Formats: sequence, C-alpha cells, structure tokens
Amino acid sequence: MKTGGLQSVGRRREGRFLVRAIIVLFVLGAVLSGCGAEPVAEDERPLVVTTFTVLEDLAARVAGEHLRVVTLAPVGAEIHEWELNPRNFVDLENASLVLYNGYNIEQWMGQARSTAASDVPFVPVAEETGAEPLPIILGDFEGDPDPHLWMNPRIAVQYLEVIRNAFIELDPENTAAYERNTDEAIAELEDLYSELEDTLAVIPDERRVMITSEAAFLYFAEAFDLEHEGIWGTNHEEEGAPDQIKRVIDLVRDSGVGVVFYESTISDRHVRAVAEDTGATVAGPLYVDSVSEPDGEAPDYPAMLRHNARLLAEHLGR
Repeated sequence: MKTGGLQSVGRRREGRFLVRAIIVLFVLGAVLSGCGAEPVAEDERPLVVTTFTVLEDLAARVAGEHLRVVTLAPVGAEIHEWELNPRNFVDLENASLVLYNGYNIEQWMGQARSTAASDVPFVPVAEETGAEPLPIILGDFEGDPDPHLWMNPRIAVQYLEVIRNAFIELDPENTAAYERNTDEAIAELEDLYSELEDTLAVIPDERRVMITSEAAFLYFAEAFDLEHEGIWGTNHEEEGAPDQIKRVIDLVRDSGVGVVFYESTISDRHVRAVAEDTGATVAGPLYVDSVSEPDGEAPDYPAMLRHNARLLAEHLGR
C-alpha cells in the first residue's frame, strides 16, 4: 500500500475514534447530570433520524405514535453546511432509519453515513419521489438539480408516499396506521394547494416576481405561476458578492416590483444592501430550509407555506 493510502486509512481511523470519543463523553455527561433524578422509561420505538425540520414534520405526520422522529439540523439551522454535533452522533448511532432530502443539499451526509450502523437504510426522499428536478438558475452550481422540491406541496405529497413506504418496510406491523396517516396528510396538502392559490390570486400579473436571497423557491414559483430570482443560486456558493448584488439591483430597478425578501435561516444584510440602492422594501422572513419554533409563525410545513403565501400577497398584491 502506498504511503498516502496508509495515511488516508489512519485519518479515517482517527476520525472514527474521535466520533466515538465525542459520543462517549456526551452520553457520560448526560448520565452524570441525571444522577439523583427520577428514572425515565426508555422509548423503545424505532428511531427515525431526519436531516432538517421540514422533513421531520412530514415524517412525523406519517409516523404518528409508532415511531420516534428527530432531526439533525434544528429549527433555524443552515442545512446546506450543517456540522454534526454530539447529540446528532448519538441519534445516528441509535437510528433504525435515516431520511434525507438528497440532490446534494446535505453535503455532510458522508459523515452521517460513517456514524450510523452499516445496515441502517438511508433514503434520499426527494430523489425517490420521481419528480423531475428543476435546474439551479444561476451561480457556481447553475444547471445542477435544485434540491428544494418540497416547496411545491404537490411534490410534498410524493415525499409523504416515499416516507410511508420506508416506514412500512421498517415496521410492517403498523402498515395500516402509516397508510391512514399518509392519506390524511395528503388530503391536507391537497386542500392547502387550493388555499395557497386563492391567497396568491390577489397578486397582479405584472407583480408576480419574487426576489430573494437564495433562489430557493423555484418549485413554489412554478407551482403558483410566479417568476423567481435570487441574489445567489444556492447557499453552497459565495453569498452576497459585489457582482451578485449589482445584478439584483439592476433587476429590481427593471422589474419595478419594489420589494425583496429574505429567508429565516440566513442574514437579511444582503437584501438590505439591495434595498439601500433601490429604495425597495425589505420583507421577511420567508421559510424554506426550516420551520419556525413551535410558538412561531411557521411551526410546521403547512403553516410555513401559508405564511410565505400571505407575506407574498401582502407585499406583491398592492
């Protein structure tokens, strides 16, 4: 074996040792902090690990009471470049199933795979839907599949179906419950689609343009007959470069829309830079990569899309 290969193997072994050491320290700390407390009954339900809160919400709707569903990236986290923490390592070690979006939005999935047991299924939900991905429209990754398929509620229905199938394979004894829960969730999303159409109908044709920080709303825009532009194409690339800002300043002036939106998981400073040069209104946040806290304005997937539609209608429907 070449020296470089030996060094690579050594680094992988050191990485696995470090992960195990972090997990041991985390668990030990939890045990010590719980000394003297009342014992808590262990939850013996299979553990389903999801990668971000939107996927967690969809999975929980299908799981009902039969599975325990958690997320790696919490509320408000930037999913594209999330760094696994000790709690994540513990969850992955105990996972029976891992659901992730796919299309390279979770660039850290290699580390997640190396932490979970080798026989744990990893399901790329978006890729398994069979829905045709739209291309990223600008920037360093232009032309690559845009991963935000869940922003179209009709594609989210297909997410639910993929999740249902994964749960039935994991836990066939509760097949009827997963099918029933999925049917109920699908009916809710079908009603939601019609509701969003009605909400957005107040926006006149000449103002049906949404300009955001990340161009992450392509599927939402396609579903509801909107045009969409962003300062950058994806959060994987450089954000707020001078040429990106200048392009959107020109776009805002040419479109005459007069409003720019920011998202909940990133700073609003770049859209404010555009607003300072154009006099545009800054509005937000829109939700895409995360829901809000439970007591917030977008605590679950349907509420997230309702909030986005109302905000767009309020500022573009004038």
